[in-house]
Amino acid sequence: MRRTAALSATALLAAAAALTAPAAHAAERPAPAVAEQSAATVPGPGGVGSCTEAGSYATCTGLDPMQTWSVGGTCATWDYNTSSYTFSQAWSGWVRGDTTTSATCFGMGMWWGGGVSFGSPVPAGPVGQVTGLAGKCLDVRGGSMANKTPTQIWDCLGNVNQRWKIGADGTLRAVGVCLDIWNGRTDNGTQVHTGPCNGNIAQQWSVRSDGAIVNTKSGRCLDVRAYDSTNGNVVQIWDCNGTSNQIWQLPV
Repeated sequence: MRRTAALSATALLAAAAALTAPAAHAAERPAPAVAEQSAATVPGPGGVGSCTEAGSYATCTGLDPMQTWSVGGTCATWDYNTSSYTFSQAWSGWVRGDTTTSATCFGMGMWWGGGVSFGSPVPAGPVGQVTGLAGKCLDVRGGSMANKTPTQIWDCLGNVNQRWKIGADGTLRAVGVCLDIWNGRTDNGTQVHTGPCNGNIAQQWSVRSDGAIVNTKSGRCLDVRAYDSTNGNVVQIWDCNGTSNQIWQLPV
């Protein structure tokens, strides 16, 4: 009788433990498979060039070197506690021209799907160096695509950050970004920089017959600050006065 009671008590304890303990197999349950995506090719803006996307990676060929593009999409992470996915966004950031880039899923995230996006189409227009005071070139500092990168003068080196497209839409573009004025201000001494092309009037310029480059919003001229021809000196807008630090030679 004692033995039977002991066995019954043992069985009850084991059953209770089984009810309160987490199921061992739950943590081992695999996440549902995410279907692999086949490579897809999309044409570039205006049918110029194309980009091939394979998952979170993409490669573009034949694009205008100043055309910006990116890869973006959704990442899925399997939550074993809720047996469901949580989702987050991934983006490569803007890149330019013929290159390869990818969007990164962090942690245990898996690429769920997305695609290639293009920046504003690049207008027609001549491409080359823009030279000014002391024969130095208009230069995007460090070749950076970051917003508000200073525009400066530097010895002409033939680098990509000194190659400008004089767009038929009134923009001046280099490394995939547009010549712009700081915060859209129009007063004398406002620094000129580059930023994402957005169609704003602050990014509109016209070229006079004497070589002056005039900002449409302010009516002021692109000017090498303080007549200083030292490498790295920045450019600004200033009242147009025909002086040598406001005269430029542009590609035609």
